[in-house]
Amino acid sequence: MEAIVVETKSKKKTELLLKLSREMGLRSKRVSAADIEDLFIVQSIKEGLKSGYTSKAKVLKALRK
Repeated sequence: MEAIVVETKSKKKTELLLKLSREMGLRSKRVSAADIEDLFIVQSIKEGLKSGYTSKAKVLKALRK
């Protein structure tokens, strides 16, 4: 599986891209900025669990995205 993220500035363009992806038989989903922030937090936590250490700066950087 591969994924892409496309950011638009208008609801109309977002709807057009979602419609196009459905017509192409692709799965698509609208995600908010909060959803993306949550993803970065989860990745930081997982990395910390694997390595045993994640710097405070790295976590804060992920939260700012």
